[in-house]
Amino acid sequence: MKIRPDPIQLTVETPADSDLAWETITDPDRIGEWFTDASPLGRPGDAYRLDFGDSAVAGAVVSVDPGRGFAYTWAWEGSEEGSETLVSWTVQPLPGGGSRISLEHGGWPETTSDDSARDDHLGYWEAYLEDLAALLAG
Repeated sequence: MKIRPDPIQLTVETPADSDLAWETITDPDRIGEWFTDASPLGRPGDAYRLDFGDSAVAGAVVSVDPGRGFAYTWAWEGSEEGSETLVSWTVQPLPGGGSRISLEHGGWPETTSDDSARDDHLGYWEAYLEDLAALLAG
């Protein structure tokens, strides 16, 4: 039986203000501090690439709402055509200071119960967001 997996949805809260949070998830130099080598975030339709050394993700910017959120397609280079998913980030200021950073990684293809691609990504995203939260906590 084929199923469509739920999106990965993760959130971190940080004492960093929303401007610093935004910079840390969009500036290639800052992204390299907690995630990997990233191309600059362009406008919708522009290419977006994340290079992990032994593998890379190639996609395109889907949307940008400066200071608030952005989304891009995600497909491992060399993967089957039509296997791309969608990664979305949002930044929200918190009452009393700090900010909330949310990640959603969705659009998973229909799969069988023994396909672990989504679960593998969940584990990696959890670790990367822990690193992001630690970096922003100072």
